[in-house]
Amino acid sequence: MDILSELNGHRRFVTLFVASLSIVLASFFMPSTADAASLRKYAGIVVDAKTGKTLYSSGADAKRYPASVAKVMTLYVLFEELAAGRLKLNSRLKVSKYASGAEPTKLYLKAGSTIAVSDAIKALVTKSANDVARVIAENISGTEGKFAIRMTKTARALGMSRTTYKNASGLPNSKQVTTVRDQARLGMAVFQHFPEYFKYFKTRSFRYRGKTYANHNRLLGSVKGVDGFKTGYIRAAGFNLLTSARAGNRHIIVVGFGFNKSASRNAKVASLVKKYLPKARKGSYWKQAAIAKPRGSNSRASVIAVAVALKGTPPPRPRHLGGGKTPSVPAPIVLAEVPIPVTPAPPQLVPEPIEPVKQQEIVVASIEPALIAPMPPKRPIDLLAGTGAKPLGVIAVNAQAEPAQLLPQRQPLDQASGFQPLNLLGNLINRNKPSTGSAPVPPKGLIPPSDIGDPLTTSSIVRTSALENTPAIWVVQVGAAKNQKKADMLLTKANGQLAILNDYRPSVQSVSRNGQEFYRARFVGFTNSAEATLACDALKEKNISCLALPS
Repeated sequence: MDILSELNGHRRFVTLFVASLSIVLASFFMPSTADAASLRKYAGIVVDAKTGKTLYSSGADAKRYPASVAKVMTLYVLFEELAAGRLKLNSRLKVSKYASGAEPTKLYLKAGSTIAVSDAIKALVTKSANDVARVIAENISGTEGKFAIRMTKTARALGMSRTTYKNASGLPNSKQVTTVRDQARLGMAVFQHFPEYFKYFKTRSFRYRGKTYANHNRLLGSVKGVDGFKTGYIRAAGFNLLTSARAGNRHIIVVGFGFNKSASRNAKVASLVKKYLPKARKGSYWKQAAIAKPRGSNSRASVIAVAVALKGTPPPRPRHLGGGKTPSVPAPIVLAEVPIPVTPAPPQLVPEPIEPVKQQEIVVASIEPALIAPMPPKRPIDLLAGTGAKPLGVIAVNAQAEPAQLLPQRQPLDQASGFQPLNLLGNLINRNKPSTGSAPVPPKGLIPPSDIGDPLTTSSIVRTSALENTPAIWVVQVGAAKNQKKADMLLTKANGQLAILNDYRPSVQSVSRNGQEFYRARFVGFTNSAEATLACDALKEKNISCLALPS
């Protein structure tokens, strides 16, 4: 009996010890009730997207759960893959059993099926589909866990120091935290780095396999200026919203987290938009508002690479998912503030004089995006400086035409097409008046807009249906120069002549042609050719040469 009593005593002790240890471990690894409650409290911020200045904040640096707002980072990484050429909008993403088993909300994709990248983007923006978020993660990184690591590294590269991601969907995880300040920074980064894909966040509804899914962001279409981003909800976080608003040549990013009801969230964010949008800067985007993006070391930029952001990032997709080779050089963060001495350019070759030929004219055409080059072009160098500017006119150049020269004088309007004809040797002409005399020499160091183009579109803009799924984003090019400073001057001049260009993003894109480096001066963000044409015509009225081109 004594032995049995002793054994029973030992069993009770072990049971109590294990139970106590479990409680201690649970309290150590799980947030306390007080901590969990604090993560659901309200936090909000309003940032002027043109200056980077904080206009309003409340708990802006306190940790919060992102909920489905985490999908904005999932899309940012997907946009990186599109920009790198490793994915296309019509690429098919495979659905695994793990992805199909995600908790709602979701599209209820079946394991073994596929979904196009363009549909996946819309599904995340509107339906906030958790199964699609997993599909994207697995098709880029192989597993959702590896994808979450990339999300976190990308957040650090963008300056989001208080954000950690643990999954692609925003489903509950006590270690997946962020701040509203970090999310505002992400919102600015998406707009600055991927203007061609930002339009997806404006999607009001999405139709897939016979069903229509409405966007959860009820402020779209109901509050003036609101033009995108993402809602989110889990019980631990409450109702969250990251949104953008642009109107009257002003632009703000608004974030509100921790609401008990979606209606109260919408009311608060709407009031912040109405109060602070009129107080935001009216004019161009400042350099100080630029968000540094991960950039490969082979890119050319007049700034110092100060840190390694994502070691070898963006990393390749796994080989079994169609991935490529791993970049051999780490990708550094590039700050937009610190200039470095520019190495003097090699002596420029003087071109031989062009013999006069018969006059040729630009052919006006309905232009579709040009053929895709095998390798994606280098990302443009963002110049968020200067004043605002307007869009340009659309032209297509004859395939056999010679490069045009830039002329200061104004060209007569072609009444039949609504565009201004341009002699491809450099004389601006009227169709009824033949050109006489030699072509004027362009200002030193400047190259006319039509003289610098992509390898496939330098002499002609080709009709093709190859890019039917490419977002209809247009740019206005006001010229090209032999160095970045002169390209910046072209943007500043155009900005000063046309105030409407304040609503578009000035950009300088470096290109190499015949062994020489040129810098295109462009305004980015026109949603269609008509919008770009209207702005270009207005610039021509100011005697500023320009082109409207699909991005």
